[in-house]
Amino acid sequence: MWLCQDVASLQHKWDFWLELFGKSENTDLLSELAPASFNIILETLQNDITMAICRLSDPPKSVGQENLSFATLAKNCIKVEGIESLVTEFQKICKPVRQRRNKKVGHRDLNSAIKPLEYPLQGVSKEQIDTIVKTAADILNFVLQNYENAEMSFHTISPGDAKALMFWLKKGKASKNRA
Repeated sequence: MWLCQDVASLQHKWDFWLELFGKSENTDLLSELAPASFNIILETLQNDITMAICRLSDPPKSVGQENLSFATLAKNCIKVEGIESLVTEFQKICKPVRQRRNKKVGHRDLNSAIKPLEYPLQGVSKEQIDTIVKTAADILNFVLQNYENAEMSFHTISPGDAKALMFWLKKGKASKNRA
C-alpha cells in the first residue's frame, strides 16, 4: 500500500511537471509572467521527483536502516517469479537519477560544483523519467496481478492541478492584454 502511494505521488508530480514544463508554450508563459517563482517550482519538483525515484530504487537496507523500496518488495515476494529481474532493471534505469541525487540534490559534490566541465553530471531526459515512472507502476501491477489478478492506475485527478493553473494564467494574461 505504501509503495502504491509513493508511486501515485511520483506519477502526480511528474504529470504536474509535464503540464507546466513539458510544453514550450507553457514555459514561455511561465517565463514571461513570473520567472523566479516558476524557477523555484521547477527546481523543487525536479529535486522531489529525484528523491522519490531514488527512494523507490534504494537497496533493502542502507545506513543500518531498512528501506521501503522495490528491492524490499522483491525480497518479501519471493514467490512472485520474475520480480527480482524487474527490480534489477528498475534500479539500472534509475542510475542517472541516483547520480544526480548523489552529486547535486542529496549532497553537494565539490568537483561537480566547482569544475562542471571536468566532472559533468549525467543528464536525465524526459524520456528516461517517463520510462522510470511507467516501470515503477508496472512493477506494482506485476505483483498485484500475481496476488489479486487486478491492475491499478497511478494517475490522479485533482482540482486545481497544473492544467487549471495554466488555464487561469492564460486567462489572466488575456484579461491584462485587453485592459
